[in-house]
Amino acid sequence: MKSFLVFSSILVLVVPLAHAQSVSEEIVVTASALPETLVKTPATVSIVTKDDIELRAASDLGAVLRDVPGVTVALTGSAGKSATLFIRGGSSKQALVLWNGIELNDAYYSGYNVGQFSTAGVERVEVVRGPFSALYGSEAVSGVVNVLTAPSRSHATVLAEAGQHGFWNGLASGAVLSDRWTVNGALERRGDDGFASNDDYESTTAAGGVTLTPRDSLSIGLLARLTSYELGIPRAPNAAGTAFVASLQRREEGTATQVIVPVRYAGYELRLSESRREEDFADPAGTFGPERNVTESRVRTARGTARRVTRAGTITIGAEYEESLADHVSPFAIVDSRERTSRSAFVEDRISIDGGVEISAGLRLDDFDTFGSELSPRVAAAWHRHGHKLRAAYGEGFRAPGIAELYTPLYGNIDLHAERSRTVEIGYERFIGRRGLVSLTLFDSDYEDLIFFASDFTFQNIAAASSRGVELSAGNSFGAFRAGASYTFLDSKDEATGQELLRRPRHSGSVSLGYTRGAVRAQLLVMHSGRRNDVTDLLPYGTVVNEPYTTAGLAVHYSTGSWSPYVKVENVTGERYEEVFGYPSPGRRVVAGLRFGM
Repeated sequence: MKSFLVFSSILVLVVPLAHAQSVSEEIVVTASALPETLVKTPATVSIVTKDDIELRAASDLGAVLRDVPGVTVALTGSAGKSATLFIRGGSSKQALVLWNGIELNDAYYSGYNVGQFSTAGVERVEVVRGPFSALYGSEAVSGVVNVLTAPSRSHATVLAEAGQHGFWNGLASGAVLSDRWTVNGALERRGDDGFASNDDYESTTAAGGVTLTPRDSLSIGLLARLTSYELGIPRAPNAAGTAFVASLQRREEGTATQVIVPVRYAGYELRLSESRREEDFADPAGTFGPERNVTESRVRTARGTARRVTRAGTITIGAEYEESLADHVSPFAIVDSRERTSRSAFVEDRISIDGGVEISAGLRLDDFDTFGSELSPRVAAAWHRHGHKLRAAYGEGFRAPGIAELYTPLYGNIDLHAERSRTVEIGYERFIGRRGLVSLTLFDSDYEDLIFFASDFTFQNIAAASSRGVELSAGNSFGAFRAGASYTFLDSKDEATGQELLRRPRHSGSVSLGYTRGAVRAQLLVMHSGRRNDVTDLLPYGTVVNEPYTTAGLAVHYSTGSWSPYVKVENVTGERYEEVFGYPSPGRRVVAGLRFGM
């Protein structure tokens, strides 16, 4: 642990991050109502490009996010299983996940499983940390992850992979760009036998879009994504609650669809979207008899904005209407077509002042039919000059109660109101040349009215928490080599008990080393997660300590024209660890792949 921190600190102090283009000119679309460059945005942003994803041979969103500062991913076992996302100590329900700007978070549970989102067709992933309810409303409490698929160039790619433990993957993707239209699409089919009996996972992903631009001031598009999966759950507690036992018939399957219609005319934008999800869990040989849970949810959203450049800055005003619907059937509860609707209005002023001063100020009012209204402000400022940037921000966020928390029979509480947060942060960034970036951020967050399962076996607004920490990241290229590091210190606390929040390590970080020369590209990525509190599904059902672990992944590519064979080794050292207590994480696996691209 100590040697890891020393190595990370040295890299953070001397090494900036490598990108194909100038880092400072990277365009960010998630941190504000209008696009802005990384050097100008007064927000804490991390960007993962398509090249980063391909170099690592990362197949799901959870794998992409693991080395982002301030981010923790907790995977319940092997690939495809539940993977929860924690940003800066906030809960998994307080991190908003978007696909091309539309919400993916489940209307019933509020959270999102990042382990089942394939990277097929993904061009870049933007992670903005801190509260952004002033722009996005509910769930944007601790941060926002936005998965973007708009292509930057025409291309065609076919990929085939196979590896140990029955892993296989096939992918075809492509895009065609012209002056007046763009078409892109991706189709992937994947399978994995896992590391135990009934540990398999299969998924299918189809995504694509078309955008027409008949003239410079007008564009209209259609984007769609369809995914389906089936998996086995190999372990479950026995009836006595004393040990985990094999569960050979415990299965889950599901589908998800997203559709977006974006329209832009001059300074006006309209976006209509729908997101649907269905999950079906069954175990004919359940611990206490046959089990089956079926959950269906749908979210429909209409969002419009108008933008105008004034002497007081670029002002964006907008309105949004959202309708959420969920059904749930289980042996213990039936939730029949329960709805939650909200109407929102927001405004943001983005100001650039000569001398390198950038200011962003936003305010949003959300009105829910279930509990009332929430007002979310955010103000941020940055000063940049000669490759240096100082920034500071204050924001408030909220999470509306999920439909399950409101309406589940016996446990639900229709009197719940929103969870709330307040965050202050300051940061410094140093851009060095075209490819260099060193980043340091300090943040302080307080959470109140957190929804907790109370002693009367109902959901109540009775919990509070705090989260404070430091995020460091850096990287650099040295001829054929490039190196990088990230480190997060997190002091998260339940205010009632004084204990650290569950599954949030106090220390975490990563170190990467890459090599590119001629036809060869390679990357070694080492990630560390410190000890953290967790809960156990076994008696006496209390808090336990999950041990620290360090894992390594290696990928080597060899490109010969259009062909690029590669080998990827997961968990190189065969580390035995558990990201979630009681659910063993995957062991070592070797995967070989072949990519053909034009």
